Amino acid sequence: MKPTEIASALNARVCCAGTFPECDVQHAYAGDRISDLIGHASPETLLVTNIANTQLIRVAELVGVGAICLVGGVEPSPELLSTAQATGTVVLVSPAGLFETCGLLYPLMGGGR
Repeated sequence: MKPTEIASALNARVCCAGTFPECDVQHAYAGDRISDLIGHASPETLLVTNIANTQLIRVAELVGVGAICLVGGVEPSPELLSTAQATGTVVLVSPAGLFETCGLLYPLMGGGR
């Protein structure tokens, strides 16, 4: 699934387009600890989190994650966005909280089949 489809389904803002054409999301992982995100991420993962600092982009770069979704309508810092742009990471911002965002993602990622 492409990040544009995810953004549309979540009513999320695209704050950094990253490498939109190449990014293909197969599943999502939500968490608020960097160590958990590292342990469960892969290039096909959408990281869903309320962590909104530049270290998050470094985690994405480390494990090859192409897309991140921040929750709760948080406004990413200019530093986060510039780092995301430099690494080609897509940054979405969902207006919903973590629980509701995951609930919206569940059927998109094949949940319940």
